[in-house]
Amino acid sequence: MGGNITLMRSILYWIAQLLGSVVACLLLKFSTGGLETPAFGLSSGVGAWNAVVFEIVMTFGLVYTVYATAVDPKKGNLGIIAPIAIGFIVGANILAGGAFDGASMNPAVSFGPAVVSWTWTNHWVYWLGPFIGAGIAALVYDNIFIGCGGHEPLPTNDF
Repeated sequence: MGGNITLMRSILYWIAQLLGSVVACLLLKFSTGGLETPAFGLSSGVGAWNAVVFEIVMTFGLVYTVYATAVDPKKGNLGIIAPIAIGFIVGANILAGGAFDGASMNPAVSFGPAVVSWTWTNHWVYWLGPFIGAGIAALVYDNIFIGCGGHEPLPTNDF
């Protein structure tokens, strides 16, 4: 949505992340002697729409931080600050939302455990929330802080 990569490259990233998540969970199950890899789930008393709002807010914060520290061309190279800031927001989101819905913030994070445990209850929450939160963050940061037309056009041969 921010125009930083092509649609084809984003699809390849999605496939790679989803496959990576499944393989990681299968390796975890194998390396622990077959212990179950639990799927993400909602805590008692947390409704699906409450979790969607949690995921929107947490993913917005994460993607906004990525834009502010690693993507924004006006900021220049922030060096070591970008990964530290991104790590801090992920940690803060896990502390704030982990007890309520697991704090996925990325569909791939919850996809692997869902496939390996074959548990799909409320799994849609971990797709809808992050897509909305990431989309809003990308549009807000790109249009307000970077500014429309602030990018070089994407090369046509970049997949």
